[in-house]
Amino acid sequence: MISISTITVQTVGNLVFQETAKKTKLRDLKTRVSRTGTLDGECVITHSGITNADRTLDIRANLTEDQADDLQTIFEAELFVMLSCSRGLFYGSIDSGCNISNGQLKMKFLVKEKMSS
Repeated sequence: MISISTITVQTVGNLVFQETAKKTKLRDLKTRVSRTGTLDGECVITHSGITNADRTLDIRANLTEDQADDLQTIFEAELFVMLSCSRGLFYGSIDSGCNISNGQLKMKFLVKEKMSS
């Protein structure tokens, strides 16, 4: 279950839908790591840890026509939203790649901050 809530007062304040479990990716984490080759043929690896701010939630779902309309309104009107899912509560933005076609949602959510577990 995924809930998207607006931060500001709008006509559409909250949207709840069930994600497609096999295609949705909520656990993907990336590290801040880089590898640089050195002149002696070796390399230097710099690992700066893991942060939720590097996380992108890849969401797939089937939406009703009303849900699709509500999500489009949120997408067009809001810069930042709250997204609640099984991995926690996140503050961030819906990526420009939000696509709703024939009731099928393909959306990426760019996490700015994790609010809770």
